[in-house]
Amino acid sequence: MNDYSNDVKKAYILFNSPRRLIGVKFLREEEQYRSYSGIEPQKPLSYCVAVKSASLGHRLKMNLKNSGCGGSTRALGLEKPSEEFLSGESPFKLGLYKSREVARQAALQTQNLTEDIYGLIIRPIEFFEEEPPDVVLVIGQPRDLMRILQGYAYHYGIDKQISMSGNQGICVEATAYPFLHRKPNISLLCSGTRFLADWAQTEMVMGIPIQLFSQIVDGFLQTVNAVEPDDRKSEIERKFMEQGLECITMDYGRTYYTEYEREKREKRKADQARAQ
Repeated sequence: MNDYSNDVKKAYILFNSPRRLIGVKFLREEEQYRSYSGIEPQKPLSYCVAVKSASLGHRLKMNLKNSGCGGSTRALGLEKPSEEFLSGESPFKLGLYKSREVARQAALQTQNLTEDIYGLIIRPIEFFEEEPPDVVLVIGQPRDLMRILQGYAYHYGIDKQISMSGNQGICVEATAYPFLHRKPNISLLCSGTRFLADWAQTEMVMGIPIQLFSQIVDGFLQTVNAVEPDDRKSEIERKFMEQGLECITMDYGRTYYTEYEREKREKRKADQARAQ
């Protein structure tokens, strides 16, 4: 857990999210669920609202009895998808698809956990003392999530499997998909969670499977010199020192895009000189 704790410290410095980073853990047994502390909703609560609460620092635990959203209950393995969902009938009735066939295809492509899950632990990532979560959720602005994706690309290149529909943003796109495929996924959120959890219009979410968390944090750090302006480099360097963390050597006064613009200017000057 020491490596995980250090990665958590680095992530909070690098990811620049105004909210707490959220960990989600899937539990298959009731006894395991009971062993975790956390606030259990006293009445049905939507999963995305629980995530919003965790982003503010709260520790929650949920199971089928207090899950208040059919979509997330199904997506997170707390109950099996109904025939009405799989046939496309219920998605079609919502008015989200032009036909039952399109709705059926969307339902079949929706990433739902098929294994039996008893409950979920949802809390800030630094509060996972026993073992790391299964998925890390980062709520942030587009640039912040861009940088996280660059951290992934540093180690793995282009991810060709991003999955988005604008529906079931927190439960499917940011949680179930990363857990099932061990791939990061970005979500623009969905109308339901924007209404229920009242996210800011500029907020979006990335889900990171725990298997890639350390590599993405490292990739983010390794690309700081390439893309971050000097004030951000200085802030990162200072905070790493304060936390006693090993940092890269900062290369001030340079980024790849400012160097590229400099080269273009020099080339234009050279071309103009040759033309005279």
